[in-house]
Amino acid sequence: MSVNDSVNRIVAGSGVILAGTFIGMLLDIITKKVLTSHLPPADFGTYSLALTVISITGAVATLGLNEGVPRYIAFFRGRHEEQKVHELIISAMLMGLIAGLLSILVSPSLFHSLAENGFDAQGKILSVVKILIFAVPFTILLNLTVAIYRGFDRTNVNMYFYNIIRPVSLLALASAAVFIGASLKGVVFADLLSMVFTFGIMSVYFIKKPPIKRTIKQERKIRFSEPTRQLIRYSFPLLITATLLNMMSWMDTIMLGYFKSAEVVGIYNAVYPLVGFLSLVIASMGYVYVPVTSRLWGQNNTAPLGSIYAVMTKWCFLLTFPLFALIFVYPEYFITKLYGAEYVSGAIALRILALGFITNSYFGFNYHTLLASGDSDFLMKCSVTSVGINAVINFMLIPQYGMVGAAIGTAVSYASIEVLMTLRAWKKQNMHPFTSMYRKLTLIVVLIVGSMLAAKNAHLLTGATWEYAAFIVGYFLIVHRAKILDNTEMKMIGEIRKNIRYNISLHIPQALKTLAS
Repeated sequence: MSVNDSVNRIVAGSGVILAGTFIGMLLDIITKKVLTSHLPPADFGTYSLALTVISITGAVATLGLNEGVPRYIAFFRGRHEEQKVHELIISAMLMGLIAGLLSILVSPSLFHSLAENGFDAQGKILSVVKILIFAVPFTILLNLTVAIYRGFDRTNVNMYFYNIIRPVSLLALASAAVFIGASLKGVVFADLLSMVFTFGIMSVYFIKKPPIKRTIKQERKIRFSEPTRQLIRYSFPLLITATLLNMMSWMDTIMLGYFKSAEVVGIYNAVYPLVGFLSLVIASMGYVYVPVTSRLWGQNNTAPLGSIYAVMTKWCFLLTFPLFALIFVYPEYFITKLYGAEYVSGAIALRILALGFITNSYFGFNYHTLLASGDSDFLMKCSVTSVGINAVINFMLIPQYGMVGAAIGTAVSYASIEVLMTLRAWKKQNMHPFTSMYRKLTLIVVLIVGSMLAAKNAHLLTGATWEYAAFIVGYFLIVHRAKILDNTEMKMIGEIRKNIRYNISLHIPQALKTLAS
């Protein structure tokens, strides 16, 4: 598979994923707006803290399999070892089910023992955790099912269930709870019912459209041989990695809850999802990037990987920067429009978080490249370092600076892990994204942000809508005039446009038909 073919497949395949991810994140923000309009900040903070506990539980109980399964399925498909693929599917689902059931028994008791004499002395958070914990087994099995389809390049399944069915059902049920004036526990039950409903629809889909075709020769007995052991050895470091990376946000929430009031936690958790949009492009492309490049590793065809890494990183940052610039320069505007003036105190934290999150797109597909190459041990090591930095900074700054201190810790942690992963990819695989054109793009965006901040401080920018439109048009004109994209990339973009239009015309009607049936 050539560089053009791989880039074409990644971008075209992520077109629908990108649209679905945007829709899902938008629905999540709308849901939070519905909840914040009904729940006082203290109750929303309690709900956020309980969700953090459930997220930690789910991440641990997934065992890292949600990343390991698609990598090894794609890897063994590249080697045409289909029987190993079948074994991986069965063993992963069984391990996920057992871990999910155990989490119901362990997590509430463990949380109670840790928090009863601390920030949950009154047991409010525990009462919510005891309800939401029953969603964990459904969440794990849903995660693993989507991961299996991902390994077969059926990435649109993620859009169906995570970006459409789950957020739409949660919004509908949460809105119904708000409409009838339900208490916090009513909202929590709506969340649980949404996950159960989503899992039920996924189960029907899995039966009707299984990821792998059944054959007569296929062995049906359950066994745990070398492929399963490889999956466990590869996935366990990813379990540590995913848990620790998520702890950067969990740690903020928990330490803010310990040192500050629930109102501060509520404001911080309301503005935090906004910076998630800065990971929208790379998350969508990375979702397709891993199985495509893992299959190249399985075929021992690694020559195109360096060029794929550099091209995809440049494109990803090029598309992400406009949103970063607007959030960084106008944080008060976004918060006021979405949540109201009472949440505007989170503006400085939002600006700092945006600065940390943009490093994800700037350094690009370092994580995904290391993931596809099988270097999960290093990902675990650098995540340990990053979380350690976050913990130290939070402990030093949160007591005095509150959510601003938490934002600084997260931003520095994200930047540090991106630098570590980029250096690893450069040293071990001789890959990096810093071509001459990318360095030129870096200089351009720094000058643009500096100019916008200077103009705003001089009261030349007021935050009017036309300013945003003028900025975006001007930005892409500058990129075009500076010839950041070479002729080869322009030809690739032309081919990708055709494929995206084809995929949208094919997958959207198919998605609607599938969901309707």
